[in-house]
Amino acid sequence: MIGRQVISSQTDNIAAKFLPSSGSSEGPDSVTDAVSQMGSATPSAIATKLNENADVIKSQSQGMISSAKATSTGSKVTYTLESSKLNKATVGALLLASGDQVEEVADKVLDSMKKAGVAQPKLQVDLTDDKGNVIKTLNYSA
Repeated sequence: MIGRQVISSQTDNIAAKFLPSSGSSEGPDSVTDAVSQMGSATPSAIATKLNENADVIKSQSQGMISSAKATSTGSKVTYTLESSKLNKATVGALLLASGDQVEEVADKVLDSMKKAGVAQPKLQVDLTDDKGNVIKTLNYSA
């Protein structure tokens, strides 16, 4: 039982670093904030906004994320998060601890694209290791 609490605590700590959600009135402090401030946006505009905030995301992750890059093609945004600290076990734990937050961000991205008139918007989040190998791909569509 104590072991589960320790693992849960460590997982929450990883999740908090990987997807920071604090905000300020001076601008976005996290991916959640950046997406929330978009309103109506095309896939290209969303990718640009995410890339503009890559340094903030990396900084707030306290070393968990080494690279964050978004691209867009047609009605799809692909967001690649790279970390030397990720493996299948940590990704699984991360998604257990913060899957709802990831889904909330995905819903906001998809909603922004729908508001901009994008038909069948899609978001793909690739979680990769430091060599660029995809550990987990998360796909969302509206």
